Amino acid sequence: MPTVSTGAAPDAEAIAGIPGSPDLAGHPRTAGRGRHALRSSPRGSTGTRRDIQGLRALAVVLVMIYHIWPDALPGGFVGVDVFFVISGYLIVWSLVRELHATSTIALASFYARRIRRLLPAAATVLLATLAATVLLFPEARWQGVARDVAASSLNVQNWNQAFSTTSYAGATAAVSPLQHYWSLAVEEQFYLVVPVLLLAAAAAARALKIRAGMSAVGLAVICGVSAVSFIHSVQFSTSDPGLAYFFTTTRIWELGLGGILALTAAGGALPRRLSTVFGWAGMVLVFAAAFGFSTAMSFPGWVALVPTAGAALCLLAGQGGRSAAPWISAGWWQSLRPVVYAGDISYSLYLWHWPVTVFTVYFLGRTPGLAAGAAIAAASVLLAVLSTRFIEKPFRRARGKTGSAGRPGAGKVTDRAAYALAAVLIAVPVAAAAVPYGLVQQKITGLTAEYDSGPYPGAMAFDSQNPAAVPEDQALRPAPEAAAADMPVFDDACKVYEPAKTSYEDCVFGDADGARAVVLVGDSHAAQYMTPLDEVAREEGYRLYVLTRNGCPFSAEPLHSKSLTYTACAAQNLETVQDILEIEPELVVTSAMRPDSYEDALGWSWDSGSRAVDGYQKVLEPLEEAGIRVGVIADLPYPGFSIPDCLNTEDNADDCFVPRSGLAVQDDPLMDAAELLDNSVSVDLTDYFCEEERCPGVVGNVVVYRDNHMTDTFARTLVQPLRTGLGL
Repeated sequence: MPTVSTGAAPDAEAIAGIPGSPDLAGHPRTAGRGRHALRSSPRGSTGTRRDIQGLRALAVVLVMIYHIWPDALPGGFVGVDVFFVISGYLIVWSLVRELHATSTIALASFYARRIRRLLPAAATVLLATLAATVLLFPEARWQGVARDVAASSLNVQNWNQAFSTTSYAGATAAVSPLQHYWSLAVEEQFYLVVPVLLLAAAAAARALKIRAGMSAVGLAVICGVSAVSFIHSVQFSTSDPGLAYFFTTTRIWELGLGGILALTAAGGALPRRLSTVFGWAGMVLVFAAAFGFSTAMSFPGWVALVPTAGAALCLLAGQGGRSAAPWISAGWWQSLRPVVYAGDISYSLYLWHWPVTVFTVYFLGRTPGLAAGAAIAAASVLLAVLSTRFIEKPFRRARGKTGSAGRPGAGKVTDRAAYALAAVLIAVPVAAAAVPYGLVQQKITGLTAEYDSGPYPGAMAFDSQNPAAVPEDQALRPAPEAAAADMPVFDDACKVYEPAKTSYEDCVFGDADGARAVVLVGDSHAAQYMTPLDEVAREEGYRLYVLTRNGCPFSAEPLHSKSLTYTACAAQNLETVQDILEIEPELVVTSAMRPDSYEDALGWSWDSGSRAVDGYQKVLEPLEEAGIRVGVIADLPYPGFSIPDCLNTEDNADDCFVPRSGLAVQDDPLMDAAELLDNSVSVDLTDYFCEEERCPGVVGNVVVYRDNHMTDTFARTLVQPLRTGLGL
């Protein structure tokens, strides 16, 4: 199954900007008072900025092209940065203007406007996507989408994405049709905090009798917060771009930049020539980023200054006067009626285009070509038009009123209706998501039922000496829709073992009182052998120490992506060697993904095969020198697609298999390193996964894979081959 392009930072999933910033005309029209009064709008007397709608249109088109045809516009993800600057420009200006005019901010009304503006369309798309998921996706996908529905409804999708995609399983999971809600979450979190900060700063200024206009107080707050956020973004994007991409704290400065621009320049008129220069210069910066940036860059970081500065220049240019030949300015083109209309529907267009893209790619089985991509764009525009007309606009204009006719206070506008609406629009998607989630969870609960190897021999059906009989007409175990959850059960601290944080004594399994010890170490492809090794250790009287780390092969040579070298993994492996020497085990067992699998799954690699072998030798040789035997398990066959999804959609399970060709053990640098040791044993279990030419997705009535890892149920059926191969 092909993937759709979703990341703008290395190893990060899902990129899109939410064009849901407020309409300028929708701000409260509080008149400025006194000699320090703010002007009534960044545009002047009209209260509208058609060029801003045009800038929104540009941003959403960049994002759409990037999502549909990523190779055509490798940096189109910078549309998110343009949207953030626009939002900050309008929101901060509106808040400070209100603070200046009334000495306060009506928080209830502010949040009520955000509710009416954003939630109805967002909730509609969430419910539609959930329904489409249940109707069209295999059950194995239901829980992931349901989780995204809940996170998106609660405006924490950015954190959900950050911490799911940094795990190995999350990074290799199928693309969610709701990943794009992460940027809406960032904006909503900004909207939640910034008015409170401005109020607190104003109160402090009054208490300290600081004589400064509210615009100056607001500017000081926004500048301070933005400076801290920018420094954090630069540092964090360098060290961990996968997390940094989604963090609110690394994005606030982009919204803050728009706010700083509004507070320092809003309402000022630029000379016409300078306005023209700024407008085209801004366009050049935005397009330079869109065409020149790629996912190989550490983003956002300092490089995000390019598109954000471009957006700021475009906003500033929109304050210029009309030229004698207006068509020579970028703002004139941005203000054309069709372009403005695209900006008007940009929020709904953003919300709809990504689910449409994901579902289309799923059924096409390939990346969209020109015709399919055009169909995606057309369908997205149609849905956006309908959504804007029948959902966005009616709710945005709605105002709740109190009292009955003829009573005191009747007809007074109230925000209660908006908050009641918010409660419904948050609760309904969350409750709806709980239904498919719970249905799959029931099947996952069945994984804990007692295992009977009679009808489910698994790998032993392929035993060369005594193949087990395979009863027919048995339901598969685990159920394909529950396969993703069928994994070894042990503490996260041992799955992501860090010697400085976790004692190896906290990661003991098997026979805890055993006189002898075995250590399992390596990445998640080593950790998947935990359950069968635990059974062997208990039966043979071994303490089993599980010191694995997801995405971290037991090597002193760090893997790297296009933009980052993962030195922490190699450094922690050297510390783990010292822990193993303290444990003094009889045997150390390890396994790891092959280089081509790491490249396909995560885009990680070593510079060469020889360096990969050297990296493994550097950690294994000290163990051998200490008299510790090393057992290396060859990596399992790597499926380039989801076997559980295939089993859910194909009528014949025999159609779901991995070709055996290309699985040569000599392509595994870990196995090559083991051959150079004098006291090691190599175990190749390929024959327990594969027939002569192919490796079925189901062996002995057991589903073999949960993703590119084997299911824990299948791992249990490897007890005897592991016992024999490792000499236990």
